[in-house]
Amino acid sequence: MADNARLLAVKGLLKVLPAEGGGRSLRDILAEQPVLPAAERGLLTDLMFGVCRHQRLLDHWLNEQMDKPLKSSAKAVRLALLCGVYELWFSERPQHAVVNAWPDVCRALKAPWAAGLCNALLRKASRTDAQQAGRHLDVPLRCSLPDWLWQRLDQAWPEQANVIAEVSLSPPPLTVRLSDVVEQAFVEQGLLDEGLEVQRGALAPQARYISPPRPVHALPGFAEGYLSVQDEAAQLPALLIESPPAGRILDACAAPGGKTGQLAERFPDATLVALDIDAGRLKRVRDNLDRLQQTATLLSGDAGKPTTWWDGVLFDAVLLDAPCSATGIMRRQPDLKWHRRDSDIANLCGLQTRILDAIWPLIRPGGVLVYATCSILPEENAGQVEAFLARHGDAREDTPTEHRSVVTRHGCQLLPVENGPDGFFFARLRKAN
Repeated sequence: MADNARLLAVKGLLKVLPAEGGGRSLRDILAEQPVLPAAERGLLTDLMFGVCRHQRLLDHWLNEQMDKPLKSSAKAVRLALLCGVYELWFSERPQHAVVNAWPDVCRALKAPWAAGLCNALLRKASRTDAQQAGRHLDVPLRCSLPDWLWQRLDQAWPEQANVIAEVSLSPPPLTVRLSDVVEQAFVEQGLLDEGLEVQRGALAPQARYISPPRPVHALPGFAEGYLSVQDEAAQLPALLIESPPAGRILDACAAPGGKTGQLAERFPDATLVALDIDAGRLKRVRDNLDRLQQTATLLSGDAGKPTTWWDGVLFDAVLLDAPCSATGIMRRQPDLKWHRRDSDIANLCGLQTRILDAIWPLIRPGGVLVYATCSILPEENAGQVEAFLARHGDAREDTPTEHRSVVTRHGCQLLPVENGPDGFFFARLRKAN
């Protein structure tokens, strides 16, 4: 039943958005849910992602309607109310069905006292909409951003910040990377034969935008390894890697393995090492490589501590997709808005610096390091590269910038685009001979 999906959504959100702060990954919680029919799974996913995307606006509206706040012990009821308002405002499901469904969810949550309150609030919500509710609110409230994050975005990109905030609310497009080892026209035709629309990306030659979206496992050619789900911007860093055909390449911080597969296809005769600090996540790298019928050496270790895993043989090229704030992919991981704190940025910058300095000695003279993040904060990106060049006299920058959204002193910065690429940054650094 659909109500089962609604109840599961509330219980899942309790783990993602607990009252005391913190919380677990939205994607991890969804992965733990029981097997559901496609329609129920779609509803569950929509509710959980939607409430995370719009939480601050929904919260604000709810607070304005209530004479007194709910007790902290009623967190589940509050999340049920947020889910109901979200569903009324942002889905196309019949309003009467939504209004009728959520009081029953409150009863299933062992809060029968909340059923009448829920019914009254949802009837009120059904007489308005998100645009009306947010019309006179400032951007952080209307676009559901933490104040600290909005201030950073507004300071970094004053001319683009409003658009970035709006794009963070839109579901991302379904973007795939076509395999290097299969005729692209053949793969495209398979998608078209399924009634899907296929649009070529403007930045990455193998990027295709697929509509309407469908589960990745239902895409023709996915099981055979003909295509992989990968944002268009995320496809660009691996294209900057230069190596002799039989060279040594390191994919640092490799999980879940999208770029590892891309490198394996581009350099079939190379020795490719995929490194990640999380041994459990390396299984996803292995699964991706198996599906693509590619191979790599998988190592578990801290990229910032090479003495624990490096064999002493220099690499021709390193791709470092560094841990970052993920501010460029908020529409894909909206729970990160509520899990991140302002103080995290300095900590992440310190981690990035440590990894960059540790990896650089592992590269042969004349080799390249491609540094990438899915962040749009300058201190993690252009600022990080500037500081690295100041520390390392044997490094020079060699970054193609034709795809950049904005001019920066270093690297190529892409800002997120509705129905287009995510926010992303990359820079190619070359070691002196």
